[in-house]
Amino acid sequence: MKVVYIWGHMRPTLSQRTILAVTASLIFLVVFLLAVFLQQKDESGQQTAEATGPGLALPALDDDRYNWIGSRIYQNEAMGKAQYLTHWNEGEDFPSMGIGHFIWFPRGVDAPFDESFPAMVSHVKQQAGELARLPVWLEDLEPFDAPWDSKQEFDQAWASAEMTELREWLERTAQWQARFIVAAFEQRWQDLDIPAGRKQQMTGQVQQLVGTAQGLFAVIDYYNFKGLGTNPRERYQGQGWGLIQVLEAMPYPVPEGHDPVLLFRDSAAVRLSLRVELAPPERNEVRWLEGWLKRLDGYLAEPAPLEQGS
Repeated sequence: MKVVYIWGHMRPTLSQRTILAVTASLIFLVVFLLAVFLQQKDESGQQTAEATGPGLALPALDDDRYNWIGSRIYQNEAMGKAQYLTHWNEGEDFPSMGIGHFIWFPRGVDAPFDESFPAMVSHVKQQAGELARLPVWLEDLEPFDAPWDSKQEFDQAWASAEMTELREWLERTAQWQARFIVAAFEQRWQDLDIPAGRKQQMTGQVQQLVGTAQGLFAVIDYYNFKGLGTNPRERYQGQGWGLIQVLEAMPYPVPEGHDPVLLFRDSAAVRLSLRVELAPPERNEVRWLEGWLKRLDGYLAEPAPLEQGS
């Protein structure tokens, strides 16, 4: 390599200067492209946030409010009576447990409904500590399937020491079951995978509803009662009856002067009536419709106001 010295210093040749210039240009180009990419990414994130809107924010709930929600769900599901904390409905393939009548599948049952009892038990164990110590027989159950194969077997075991112990545990942990229902709703709503515009609209509807005590209870109770509406197996002739189907059938935005809770009740009544109409005849679901509609009417009851959370 030919090197020329000037005043005791080494001067780059023409080829070296060319290489340095090209290298500097490449570095500048990389930095420029990186800056453009980061700007586009930031703008994309902002656009996504604008498209999806803010997340759902439920009101702040203290022990009294959880007790209030839990007691009303307990009344709706089990008439507020401990004897119905362990129950197996006629025509069902599984028992329902606790204040929310959480579904618990026996081994081998594959019903088209969301099982929730195992998740509730796990949540309560983690959150309630010593209060939630499970009956030994339940703790040792492996796999964690309902240990009765039929309604007849369940009914025969209803008065057993084990079943009595389970009802006592369910009664003792009622507030924590209510906390589970609310927490499960919040998580599932956050994870709801639907088009951004549709989710933004329905989040706005729910946010408006939960601004009142009646609306908050209506949303939480209906979610626990008939599900979110995302299970494709919970359909009759392609029609669902979950929370998102009720919201979709509501007018949006709510017309001025109209009560959103009343509109929610009316929409839910239409969806449940349609469910009964489309249900397989052998299920005879019309026997439940009157009670379902009465439950919806309860959403219009006037409770003490709830404090709005931040």
